[in-house]
Amino acid sequence: MAQKVYCNNCGSITNPKVAGSIIITLILVWFAIVPAVIYEIWRSKNKRCRQCSSPAIMPLHSPAAQQAIQRQQAPVQQAHTQPDPTPVSVVPSESKPDLPPAETFAIDQNINGGLIEFFGLKRWYQAAFNDEQKHRLEDRFGIVSGNKLASGPVRFKFANVDILQFLYGLEEKLKPQEFSDIYKLIDEQYKVEASKFCNIDDNRWNNEKYYKSWFALMKPRIDALTKLKEDGYFKQGQFDMVNNNYATQPCLD
Repeated sequence: MAQKVYCNNCGSITNPKVAGSIIITLILVWFAIVPAVIYEIWRSKNKRCRQCSSPAIMPLHSPAAQQAIQRQQAPVQQAHTQPDPTPVSVVPSESKPDLPPAETFAIDQNINGGLIEFFGLKRWYQAAFNDEQKHRLEDRFGIVSGNKLASGPVRFKFANVDILQFLYGLEEKLKPQEFSDIYKLIDEQYKVEASKFCNIDDNRWNNEKYYKSWFALMKPRIDALTKLKEDGYFKQGQFDMVNNNYATQPCLD
């Protein structure tokens, strides 16, 4: 059994997978055995994270991996803490490898339900999906932006995260036919959340390529316009909100 590894990219602990494809190996064997052997040697020396396919993996029991896991699980401490005035005797210890500085997060919530709980979708998630659908969804998309879908704490590097961005991004990953039932349920909820912002044109929702993505981009757009307004960028000091025609004139321009 392969030794478990820690992924420094997504924070998951899993068995590694080898790079490349066994299909390519079989094709090479058909033509010549030597290229196939060379390709298999390359595959065995290039392993990836099974969750996100990143090569940034390290043995689970390595000091760097253990310290990264401790930082991930420990409650977030304040950035600036007062040093302890009590003198402490220094005990010589073995030298440890240099580690990258701990990441800082604009959003860091120690919750139990992952992204589903963070975006207030727990009741919908429990009611909309059966156990088999949850298993498929969490097995295929268990890690989104370094966070688990339905369990664990949530961390984001940027503060400007939005439920519409999350649902749209998840929906875009569910295009394969095998996820058509889950895609439909997420699309229905995405439409519900979008309708809280402005009226929805059902025909455009189902037929226009970029209509749905417009809602996912709405929060950053409104935040940016609000900041410009506060900074006095607009001479009139105001901008128009979305109307029943589903677009503002500045947006059309």
